Amino acid sequence: MLLQDFPYIQTVVSGGLAYGLGWLWYSPKVMGNRWLAARGKNPGDVAPKPHHSVVSFALWMIAACFFSFLVIGLTPNPGLICLACLLWVAFSMPSTVMGALYTGYPMNAVAIDSAYQLCGYYIFAVIHIAFYYAHIFQ
Repeated sequence: MLLQDFPYIQTVVSGGLAYGLGWLWYSPKVMGNRWLAARGKNPGDVAPKPHHSVVSFALWMIAACFFSFLVIGLTPNPGLICLACLLWVAFSMPSTVMGALYTGYPMNAVAIDSAYQLCGYYIFAVIHIAFYYAHIFQ
């Protein structure tokens, strides 16, 4: 049954880690200053609002659920890394780039955002693989 086989723990852990990566990714010492420069903004120009975090967390959880649904019944192996990359190439990256083309969003900022999304998808795969090989929640 789908509800019994669904990897709930892996989904919550991978979605939470992908969301958490954003706090690190966009910190000033990692990509935050480059992202601001690419957008032509100063740190004071961008103030995160609580609802942005809530929506971002919910969207990462939805993406993690979708990934988990796709891998039900598959033996987690390094091929899941390839699946994560293919999902990014097929769904995330094209819409991000198309949106930037029509809105004028700077391509350097698009590259930073898209790389973060790809890393989030990789987290989905790595968590499923790690839980499988560590024999956690099987």
